[in-house]
Amino acid sequence: MCRVELTGSVINKNVKLQAGNTLFNNQEDSLIVNKASIERGLFRSVSYKTYKDEEKRKNDNVVEKFCKPDPATVMGVRPERFSHIGEDGLPKIGSRLNGGDVLIGKTVEITGVEGEKLLSKYTHKDISHTMKGSDSGTVDKVMVTSNLDGETFVKVRTRSVRIPEMGDKLASTHGQKGTMGMILPQEDMPFTAQGITPDIIVNVHAIPSRMTIGQLIECVVGKAACFTGKFGDATPFDELSLDDQSQLLHDAGFQRKGMEVMYNGKTGERITSSIFIGPTYYQRLKHMVQDKTHAIARGSLQNFVRQPIEGRSKNGGLRFGEMERDCMISHGASNFLREKLFIDSDNYKMSVCGKCGLTAIKNKGGFECRTCKNGSSIKEIPIPYASKLLFQELMAMNIAPRLMVDEK
Repeated sequence: MCRVELTGSVINKNVKLQAGNTLFNNQEDSLIVNKASIERGLFRSVSYKTYKDEEKRKNDNVVEKFCKPDPATVMGVRPERFSHIGEDGLPKIGSRLNGGDVLIGKTVEITGVEGEKLLSKYTHKDISHTMKGSDSGTVDKVMVTSNLDGETFVKVRTRSVRIPEMGDKLASTHGQKGTMGMILPQEDMPFTAQGITPDIIVNVHAIPSRMTIGQLIECVVGKAACFTGKFGDATPFDELSLDDQSQLLHDAGFQRKGMEVMYNGKTGERITSSIFIGPTYYQRLKHMVQDKTHAIARGSLQNFVRQPIEGRSKNGGLRFGEMERDCMISHGASNFLREKLFIDSDNYKMSVCGKCGLTAIKNKGGFECRTCKNGSSIKEIPIPYASKLLFQELMAMNIAPRLMVDEK
């Protein structure tokens, strides 16, 4: 349960909190949260993640094996990544792991042509299960069992304590969800005549359009329940009258509708508007900014179109789509647009015949056009690899796209 305050009354929707020279007004559905409340443990949670792996068999022979790889006989081992792994290949409980660290040590026997080449030195290859680059946590539990086929099966559970930070998602039980847009020190938060500071400040604009009046009623009933020591039942099976609750608040010395006079935390001045404040049940949702934040300078490319791969899990890039392209065109930022969609994506040099405009091929150290038997006027043009691929696919369909290149 949190003390929640609405910035301004329901009637006066344009009131903002003025604190010294700074204007605190939470944007849209974002929330202002009291830093001291977070330090006391508000919305602190533990996130658990489970990783699985198994030893695979082939013809009743163990091909894969859980163990701590020996750099002398195992190919591709980086010893520093195995410092927390035991001889059985499993991590020690309580070990702190970061992205790239080995979770489960595993090797596979080198066989076939590859084995013949490396038999002089290595007999096994490292295929250990590692943590993704964005993950981190402490080893909480390790379970070893066997599956239906009799193969050894391992589960490793990690945990990480999540302290609320800017960008994390909170919601009331009435569906009023919002992200933490600001964490404010308690001394800068507004306070009541009794010295109470709110845990959360909610933007009042979120109430009328969503018609979540139940949240306001919960706040009034909860406030009345706090001062009378009774339960507030707002189910359809109980006759709850808002007027009765208002009377209870009035009898306790408060304004009937939950409004209170508040003071500026920075200047100590009285805020001119009465502010709606009271207890409301808020909860933290699983959508945390730590699991979603992503940035990359350079990454791997797709084999087929030679463009950057997509997705945080693959350590890929962010899609610069059609609508982003439209924004760049409207701003006249053509050089930036070329850089994003061509130079940073799938820059490629293609040889084209200057006479017929068809693709030239490499022949005896140079290029020539097989169509018009020309090898002198071949021009190299910069083109997206995806475009070159499209032209080749069209040619496979008996359609001849011609790139007529200007002499300049």
